[in-house]
Amino acid sequence: MKAAVLHGAKDIRTETVPDPVCTPHGVIIKVNSCGVCGSDLHYYRHDGHDGTIFGHEFSGDIVEVGAAVKDITTGTRCTAVGFSPCEKCYWCHEGKKHRCSDMALLGYHFPGAMAEYVHVPFAAPGRSIFPIPQELTYEDAASVEPLSISYFSVNRSQPKENEIVAVIGLGVIGLYAVQVLKAAGVKQILAAGRRSSRLAAAEKCGADIVIDAALEDTVKVIMEASGNLGANTVFECAGTQETFDQSVVIARGGGKIMLVGIYEEPLTWQPLSVISKNLTLTGCLGGNFPAAIQLLKEGKVKTQNMITHRFSLDEAAEAFRTQDGDPSAIKVMIKP
Repeated sequence: MKAAVLHGAKDIRTETVPDPVCTPHGVIIKVNSCGVCGSDLHYYRHDGHDGTIFGHEFSGDIVEVGAAVKDITTGTRCTAVGFSPCEKCYWCHEGKKHRCSDMALLGYHFPGAMAEYVHVPFAAPGRSIFPIPQELTYEDAASVEPLSISYFSVNRSQPKENEIVAVIGLGVIGLYAVQVLKAAGVKQILAAGRRSSRLAAAEKCGADIVIDAALEDTVKVIMEASGNLGANTVFECAGTQETFDQSVVIARGGGKIMLVGIYEEPLTWQPLSVISKNLTLTGCLGGNFPAAIQLLKEGKVKTQNMITHRFSLDEAAEAFRTQDGDPSAIKVMIKP
């Protein structure tokens, strides 16, 4: 089959690789759509990950089912969480393999869905395999994974309708967070980012105030909009020193900062600034596929403004260059 294979920093090549083999507890999916994730770019930009086949935001049709798999049939349109449990940790012994503390991840530790076919080694309905309702397109389904992260992070913060919430960083996760917050009825949503395409998308997603961080003072705008009290909750979705520092400043006393962005470098910070305001810092790493699917099914969240570019599998190298460097790109989809 064809697959997009990493051969070094920023060197993606579409080539022929062996077809996946279905294990007893797995399924094989014929891939229809696969998104390029910001996390993929962390690997893509650096040497040391040769042979990686990316792809964990995907959808397709099940074409083969392992002998030990129950209640999953071929022909099912689905999206999936791809992981391989260690079978040794506490969670695996408790029968909760989806919580494995040493799991291998699809698209990083074993071949992902930027290929014609992908093998999901642990297949369980409602836990790793999620059928697509008829109302959803394959591209909607390939968007479930990032949306699920946004939903998980928003739900973890338990926002109230009368609160002021700030979203810093308008990649796909931040933009979906705006939509989820809007669906939850939050009173005022302030969104800050840099690319014009993403600022425009934030407006369409329902942000009440959109801040161009390249031209405006994010802290000043948010403080003025909140009567100098600050935001009740800040979603830090950019993962930089600057945006972390801004989050501490703009969070009101007793407020929350949800750490959603992936930090490539360690932070330097003064804990006293958090202590003195009685702030709560909460790490967000998780997802909720059923909730994300339901939001899409009900039309409360939409993918149309998110997907800006589409490429064939043969054009995978161009797809990554676009996601990494094109200012107009929000979400790039590869269509095998």
